[in-house]
Amino acid sequence: MARSLAKTLLPEMRDHLATNGPLGDDSLSARGEAVVRQLSRHDEMRHLLDGILSDDRQLGEIAARSYYHANSFLKIVLAMGDENAWKLRLHVWHPRSEADLLPREDIHSHRWDFTTALLLGEYNAREYMIAPGDDYHHYRYTPVRVDQHFSLEALGSEQLAKVCEINVQAGTVYHLDHRVLHSIARSNDGPTATVVLQGPTVKDTTNVYRTSPVSEKGDGGKGIYVERPSVNQLRGELGQLHRWL
Repeated sequence: MARSLAKTLLPEMRDHLATNGPLGDDSLSARGEAVVRQLSRHDEMRHLLDGILSDDRQLGEIAARSYYHANSFLKIVLAMGDENAWKLRLHVWHPRSEADLLPREDIHSHRWDFTTALLLGEYNAREYMIAPGDDYHHYRYTPVRVDQHFSLEALGSEQLAKVCEINVQAGTVYHLDHRVLHSIARSNDGPTATVVLQGPTVKDTTNVYRTSPVSEKGDGGKGIYVERPSVNQLRGELGQLHRWL
């Protein structure tokens, strides 16, 4: 009889990631690939979503650590290790008409390495380096806090040059070092989703480069607010992803 993954997959993944040593460097690349490749199979992901959708406690825990990202996707943190040793995430972009397609996301690096698989849809990915090229507004990014704010500290301007570009298709798995400057843009109007295994945090802040400056708004010094999904919103989002699969 085939084993049901509905109630056991997330606990098994947590146990596997917690008991097999630190997720750094080559370890994240190798073990992360196995995890995200498994979860990029639509039958595996549907089992996983069935289990989450049938468990209100689990839905509440996931909703409390997830949020609608400034780069126009829902960042769903499915599970995480002790002291943020790793995070297993889903990123979900909704379909948009051609007229409503948003511009390419800000160029950025990360505070951790990660391994990802494109579960659904496709996108165009670019990598950059600091070199003579186009001018950008440079910011230091401090991540989302418990109060649901993040900050962008202006650091002046910088020139960046594009070093590579690729159109990433569903089923692709790749690893990215935290220092790599990159951006992605939707390349179709359908839904897009990725599975991400994030490694341990290696930096407190990281870099963001924008073609336009951040608007100056009176936020009382708190930073930029992000919205977390309610339990009902998350249930609807995961139910929709299940139907797309």
